[in-house]
Amino acid sequence: MLVFYMPRLSLILLFLFCVGTAHSQTFVLNSPLLKSHQTAKVKNGLALLVEAFGALGIDVEFRYRPDKRSIAEANAGLVDGDFVRIASIVKRYPNVVVVPEALSAMNIVAFSIKPSIDLSEYKINQHQYHIGYLAGWKHVSEMLQGYPEQTSVGEYDTLFRLLIGERVDVVFYNKTAGELILRDQHVQQYQVSSPLLSYTTYLVLHKKHANLVPQLAVQLKHFKKLREL
Repeated sequence: MLVFYMPRLSLILLFLFCVGTAHSQTFVLNSPLLKSHQTAKVKNGLALLVEAFGALGIDVEFRYRPDKRSIAEANAGLVDGDFVRIASIVKRYPNVVVVPEALSAMNIVAFSIKPSIDLSEYKINQHQYHIGYLAGWKHVSEMLQGYPEQTSVGEYDTLFRLLIGERVDVVFYNKTAGELILRDQHVQQYQVSSPLLSYTTYLVLHKKHANLVPQLAVQLKHFKKLREL
């Protein structure tokens, strides 16, 4: 009897193993937002991605990377994707594809802690302030093309250290996240301009996952509607 049941038991265990692992695929998604941008919008975006991937039987692991490294790793296939990115990113990184359902909108503003600087009606070309910004932010670098006094850095914490240390006059950054960073640094007095740049951002995947793009777009749209985002 033992000889009869052992093969059957092995088949049952194999079946259970296969069932248990059939939906255990995990995608790794990079983002430069994860370290500094723990705002309500970002948390909603993370939950949205978890729900959309989960509907396709995929778990998600999020990893913080500096801006350029984040997208470079996705382009090289070292991770499965990256967010939050502008649609034109594919022109510079051809190995990623855009999931065509917007995740969020970014509002870039100028910050300053100098009392002598008034940003209420700030126009870039009407002033000669020394401007700091994050390297790799294509829209910002294009906006500052030809501007004489500018410094780009790789990390948001370095950027705001330059501002607090008065090594730059203003920095360009996302409004909500920048205010959160300054509060975390116990900076109470600062000025913020009106939005200088606004754009829509997306999830991008390495091209090996291109077949998932239409399904993910549908799921993102579905869960955004449920969340009224």
